[in-house]
Amino acid sequence: MTPVKTDRRTQRTRQALMMAFVGEVLSRGYEDVSVEDIVKRANIGRSTFYMHYKSKEELLRESISRPSTILSLLVGGDVTVEMLVPQLLHFHEQRQRNGTFFRDPIRRMWAKRLGEMIEPRLAKIVRQTHAQPALPLAFIAVQLAEAQIALVTNWLADKPALKSEAVASAMIAGTQGGVRAMLGLRADATILIPGEKIKLLRTTI
Repeated sequence: MTPVKTDRRTQRTRQALMMAFVGEVLSRGYEDVSVEDIVKRANIGRSTFYMHYKSKEELLRESISRPSTILSLLVGGDVTVEMLVPQLLHFHEQRQRNGTFFRDPIRRMWAKRLGEMIEPRLAKIVRQTHAQPALPLAFIAVQLAEAQIALVTNWLADKPALKSEAVASAMIAGTQGGVRAMLGLRADATILIPGEKIKLLRTTI
């Protein structure tokens, strides 16, 4: 029973730190937030913080990994409009509160993290299709990530009245088209990663 209690305590601590981190970022801006600010808001000791995270950068990576999951799955995954819409609606509902996550420096870090999640998926497609891309996969991954985040950012900033279904459809088509184009594949090439079961996680931002 002890490991279960420890796991629950760890989960509660990490959740408290994450909530404190997001709260501080939204009120101060990422660059002005320190570890001291986070632990004070979470009412957790500094030494406890470092038992769970190396830095605030690691907290940021975790906070943006969940909303990045379904976006990364658009590369090689059989993601439908219906699967993508809930994530887009969450972004839309929280656009006033979480707008800072769509601006630099977090936006730039988000694109980098999303690119890291996309790159191994591109590698699978390359092996499957025997593609010979002219550009490094890491570079292609970041370009795809930037395009996805830009679409959401522009939608929330300029055209929030657009239906989420239309945005989802455009993102799926744009990502798939970008994958084929940058990997040098034909427009009708199959780019689905075989045998993959998609499991989605709810975003934390």
